[in-house]
Amino acid sequence: MDIDILKVSERLKLDESDIKKAFERKIISFDEYDNKKYLLFKKKLRHIERGTVLFLNNNMDIVMGYPKIRRAMMLYPTLKNYFIDKIVVEEKLDGYNVRIAKIDNGVVAITRGGRICPFTTKKALRFLNTNILDDFPDLMLCGEMIGLNNPYVPHYYPEVDNVLIEKKDKNNKIIENLGFYIFDVRHRETNKPLSITEKDEILEKYGLPYVKPIGVFDKENVEHIKKIILKLNEEKREGIVLKDPDMLINPIKYTTHYTQCNDLSVAFRYVYDLGIDFMFSRLVREGYQSFEFNEDEKEMGERAKNIGKSILYPMVDTIKNISKGEFITEDFEIYLDSEEDLNEFLAYLKKLHIAYTIKEKQKLENGMHKVKIGRMYNSTNDKIKSHLDGNLW
Repeated sequence: MDIDILKVSERLKLDESDIKKAFERKIISFDEYDNKKYLLFKKKLRHIERGTVLFLNNNMDIVMGYPKIRRAMMLYPTLKNYFIDKIVVEEKLDGYNVRIAKIDNGVVAITRGGRICPFTTKKALRFLNTNILDDFPDLMLCGEMIGLNNPYVPHYYPEVDNVLIEKKDKNNKIIENLGFYIFDVRHRETNKPLSITEKDEILEKYGLPYVKPIGVFDKENVEHIKKIILKLNEEKREGIVLKDPDMLINPIKYTTHYTQCNDLSVAFRYVYDLGIDFMFSRLVREGYQSFEFNEDEKEMGERAKNIGKSILYPMVDTIKNISKGEFITEDFEIYLDSEEDLNEFLAYLKKLHIAYTIKEKQKLENGMHKVKIGRMYNSTNDKIKSHLDGNLW
């Protein structure tokens, strides 16, 4: 497709040479969804965030990428130095980041990387009252798609159980565990966020699901924030996001011991594909957390045991399974409205170069399709099999 580089550079306030180089280096890609043609930024370029989308329509609509959320390694003195005065604490949910926007009379769901995901778009239309985008088309809803029945980060949240088919035997009813919670409302072209109060008020008005604040604290009140983290850890939740009430500075995040261990457990099940990328940062977080929470020898030993189990047990389990001739996959179950929706989603996975296999497919009595898909990690399967056959590292 011919793209007017001059128009793109003017719209994005970038030099033409920057745009041309970005195309050459494949920082900018072309994509299309439902007759909507767009450019997406795979990496940050000047002031343009990673994941930014420029639609090639008459208005050349922009949906700016969600800004990177940096991480606090130490709560004190980081919070004291970083924040202006008060801190709003919200729960960090374990799912995938999505921006919902209205483009050319249609609502789209854009992933963190800048792709319009057909699965997420259709689910968002079911979960959300999108009238807000009719009234405020310049806004985007930034949120987290969570639940066990999602294709990217499956994690069970009891609060998003949806009954798809009710049966006489309540134990056999069909439940989809999937939901969407908004954590920010921003102007889609400037990325300027609404304040916490403005966001909460407008989302309440339209009856939209959102992450409600756990509390508002003085920035020196680190001990109370620590207690929140410990409670979330006991409940096997992901962590917290800390925000300025007026959103004058970008939020920062902090995750629980449970999350670090869970991430390691997933990564080392597919050790040659994910292990290295996941390991170092999470182990470093554990060290700072143990220090800041002033753990004694017993508590530190328990933490070390949890980390070790998270790494060793899933890895050995994978080796055992491959030694029995099994092919290891990361499985997820999703519910789709039709065969057409399923084929569209599978085509999307192919476009992202995600290798997969269909493990189960069932048409339900309400016409929906329940599909179990296995994501294939070829490096882990091939290298473990090679070593089991006696080949050297």
